Amino acid sequence: MENKVTVVYYDANQEIAEEKLWIEKKNDVEYQIKNIPFFVPNLAYNDIISVENDEGELYFEELIRPSEHSTIQIVFFDTERIKDVTSDIEKMGCSWEGIDNQHIIAVDVPENVNYKKIREYLDKKFDDQILDYKEACLSETHSGNL
Repeated sequence: MENKVTVVYYDANQEIAEEKLWIEKKNDVEYQIKNIPFFVPNLAYNDIISVENDEGELYFEELIRPSEHSTIQIVFFDTERIKDVTSDIEKMGCSWEGIDNQHIIAVDVPENVNYKKIREYLDKKFDDQILDYKEACLSETHSGNL
């Protein structure tokens, strides 16, 4: 499958897991990630990666060049608030993808968004017991915002 890559990682229980990510071929060596990872750590939208082709199946090999996007993975405890939170996140300049039946979203924070405002917003929602979040991939740019 030429347009997806399998990324093998350790999940929260330290068990081996896999997630398939959409990719776009840039040249013979480089591929660009084209969706937001839901579970994989340390990768973000638009990162440039290399892959290994194992009999037609593509597997993540290494990060070649980070995109300076960040990935925030969110799980909701109060599912009635998902639409409010996603709307607020969009207004702050981020995009997101969701898994409805699991009440999980993955948020892409572009390089030009001040991450400090995003984190303050998420911390408030965490304190209100609406959600929990994980900074799965925090770019150097966004680390510098804090």
